[in-house]
Amino acid sequence: MLLSQSPLRASMIFCVAAMTSLTLFTATTVEARTKAVVYTAELQAPVEATQEIIKDTVIHCAGTECIGGQSSSAARTICAKIVDEFGPVASFTYKGEAFDTEALAKCNS
Repeated sequence: MLLSQSPLRASMIFCVAAMTSLTLFTATTVEARTKAVVYTAELQAPVEATQEIIKDTVIHCAGTECIGGQSSSAARTICAKIVDEFGPVASFTYKGEAFDTEALAKCNS
């Protein structure tokens, strides 16, 4: 048997690949959790706990609350995408500033 056909070698390669994948996934998850909350949305109807990547930021939703970190997109775009993914919003804030009634209506349309 050649060294390249060794079951031990194959096991070692698999372990290295698995550890690399785990390390990369963990680093991405930790980064997403430590990002400052920039967007908050209160949904009109509750949803199951989930997360979606919307315009280059991770949005976490559970019940009627959604939160997300900084994005390069405009706040009104993020709001509209949250409506597309999770349903109409009752309120939306960007960096602590709440959308007024008119902006909220545009977001929900």
